[in-house]
Amino acid sequence: MNLRQKIQVLLLILFTFFAFASYHESSGGTGWLQFLTVLVFLTFIFVFDMLFTKESSFVFDPDADNWRRKLVRTYIAGGNR
Repeated sequence: MNLRQKIQVLLLILFTFFAFASYHESSGGTGWLQFLTVLVFLTFIFVFDMLFTKESSFVFDPDADNWRRKLVRTYIAGGNR
């Protein structure tokens, strides 16, 4: 877990606490729904982050020549000419 994911877990715990703390059955208030909505969004963001993103998965290199050199080198090294 990197720092971003640790912060996400901390926010999940914090908003879970807020959602439970703001629920009052006798008053009929719906303030807990606001915290629950934020909690659901944060949960989906965290799950997406854990499943689909890695530290080395995104490479920002807008120069097409660099990509061409990288792909051509891989293509030739594989023996497919």
